[in-house]
Amino acid sequence: MRNGVMVFLALVLVLGLSWTGGSAQVVMENHYLVYEVPQAYTFTGQITLIDQFRQFSTDFVELDKFATPVEKNGEPVFDYERHQTWWMIDDPQSIWWTLFDNQFGRQQWRVKDGRYLVLPAFKNQPGGGYPTMANHYKCYDAIGPPVDITVLLVDQFYTYQMIAKDPVLFCNPVEKWVDGNMYPIAYPDAHLACYRLEPIMTTGWGALASDQFGMWQLELIEPCWLCLPTLKIEAVPNEPSTWGKIKSLYSN
Repeated sequence: MRNGVMVFLALVLVLGLSWTGGSAQVVMENHYLVYEVPQAYTFTGQITLIDQFRQFSTDFVELDKFATPVEKNGEPVFDYERHQTWWMIDDPQSIWWTLFDNQFGRQQWRVKDGRYLVLPAFKNQPGGGYPTMANHYKCYDAIGPPVDITVLLVDQFYTYQMIAKDPVLFCNPVEKWVDGNMYPIAYPDAHLACYRLEPIMTTGWGALASDQFGMWQLELIEPCWLCLPTLKIEAVPNEPSTWGKIKSLYSN
């Protein structure tokens, strides 16, 4: 019952948001607090990711981060059970320019190499498993101006007062194939924009994470990034013929 009430409140909250440069829309996603983990878990298998930018395949990923749903400045969590495991990838590519809106305003970032495959996960769930109605994401290196916004973050472990600084990653929802099995995008409009957090804080929380790749005993040693649900307006390659389009959108 509590989870259902919180989902309803989250929908009311998001429906009431005034997104800069556009009308309010529902983003079916949490805010996430991303933690560093020291374990070096790996997964080997044939993985193919397909998103707006490109198709990418790999047979090796390595887990080094875990994300919890988080209340930001008193806003409710959309789905308390939906966590994330973050798996490193290496996908060099050309620059894209991305224009988007979130609660920090309208922003324009340069987006480059693919760095992470993000899987929906449960935490401390008897029997394992993972959320099925949730996006997988492919996250890319991002460059843009710092936002320097103070945030009060409350997750299942602790309350943090921190400052969201410069961009780290921009995440697209992704269609994922693993060993010939396809996992579709659940919410095409939901993206994530991730920001570096200060100050550096040392923690020692523990979590048993379960995702599509297995179960993982993790130590969460540092909250490092805050990821906001985000509405992407436009993304274009770094070419003169397309760059004018995004500049005109940004000036509206």
